[in-house]
Amino acid sequence: TPLAIPLAQDLPPTGQARRYECALEIPDSLVSHVIGHQGRGLKQAHNLSSSRLATFAVGPAGNEGHWFVTIRGTNQQIGEALMVIGKRITKQRVHAPQKQKTGNSVPNVAALAPSLSESDSASSTP
Repeated sequence: TPLAIPLAQDLPPTGQARRYECALEIPDSLVSHVIGHQGRGLKQAHNLSSSRLATFAVGPAGNEGHWFVTIRGTNQQIGEALMVIGKRITKQRVHAPQKQKTGNSVPNVAALAPSLSESDSASSTP
């Protein structure tokens, strides 16, 4: 009999934001990349999204089975975890969001542009 795993399941409310569970089926060829060395891929997704992730396989031991990653959290947490997993699958680098700098964010244009006198002297030399 086929195993039925719902794509998303509504978990009982806990007085906080609604939490959901999502299950992804991962091909055998990508499992090691998604999980990462010693689970670093899942830890990275957890650290960046604050969601709970777990993996499990369904099928006979030693044979190609079906691998699943479950993600539990709010809609935003699941979305962030899916983004990290998607980037790992496409082998892109995943960076933590950077904090915005406070203060003047306009670059000093005068420091970036060459001085006008330098460009004038270079063009007037034969």
